[in-house]
Amino acid sequence: MTTPEGEPRFQIQPGTAYVVATPIGNLEDITLRALQVLKQSDVIYCENAGHSRRLFQAYEIHTPAKTLYKDQSDRPFSGIIQDLKAGRTLALVSDAGTPGVSDPGSQLVRVLREEKLPIVPIPGPSALTAMLSISGWQVQPSVFLGFLSEKKQKKRNQLKEWESFEGALALFESVHRIRDTLAAIRETFPSSPMLLGRELTKIHEEILKIDPSQDLATLKFPEKGEFVVLIYTNPKKMLNGRVGEADTLE
Repeated sequence: MTTPEGEPRFQIQPGTAYVVATPIGNLEDITLRALQVLKQSDVIYCENAGHSRRLFQAYEIHTPAKTLYKDQSDRPFSGIIQDLKAGRTLALVSDAGTPGVSDPGSQLVRVLREEKLPIVPIPGPSALTAMLSISGWQVQPSVFLGFLSEKKQKKRNQLKEWESFEGALALFESVHRIRDTLAAIRETFPSSPMLLGRELTKIHEEILKIDPSQDLATLKFPEKGEFVVLIYTNPKKMLNGRVGEADTLE
C-alpha cells in the first residue's frame, strides 16, 4: 500500500522498539503513525499504564499495556530483550510528550541500545519545543535543564552553573515548587525576562511573560497544573533588541 504521493506507507517491523510521543494535554495532538504503532505493537510499556488508559480508550487502542518500572537487577529488562529478539514489537510511551526526555523510559532505551536492538522514534508533541516556538526569542543556543532539585540550595547552585550562558534556558517545574523556582531564577538572572507556560495545549493553557522589573509577589496565576519556564539570559541578543510580548491564551 502506498500514499497518494507514491511513497510506501509505514509498516511496523518485528523485533523493534518504538519510542512514541503522545499528547501533552490535548488528545488530538497525536500523529497517524503513532496511532498505527500503538495499535499494531504486541505490548505498550507506559510510564503509568493507568494514566495512559484515557488516550487508549479515546482511540480504541486495545494493545496490552504495562507500567514500566525501573529495573535494578544485574540484567535489567531481560524479559523485554528476549521478546524483541523473538520478533515481538513494543511501544514505549510516557505520561505526556516524548519518552526519555524527563521520565524513567531512558533506562530501557539505553539497555536496548547496548543490546544493539532496533529502536525507532515516532516524534510528536513536546512541551519543550512548544514553549520555544512561541517565545519570539532567538533560541539558538538553548539548554534544557529538566526538573531542578527539590532542595532549595542545590536548586540555586544548579542555576549558578549557567550564570554565564548566553541563550535560552528551559526547565520543567511542578505546581508545588514553581514560586520558589521563579524566585531562584530571579536571584541568579536578575536582568533576564522569563516566559511561564502552564497547562500547555489544555483547556486552561496560559502563557505569562515576566519582565525583569516585575515584582514576583504580584504575579497572579492558578497554582495548579504543570509548568515550563524559559529564561532568556542575554536580552541584548533578542530579535530586534526587544523581548516579544506574550499574552494569556484563552
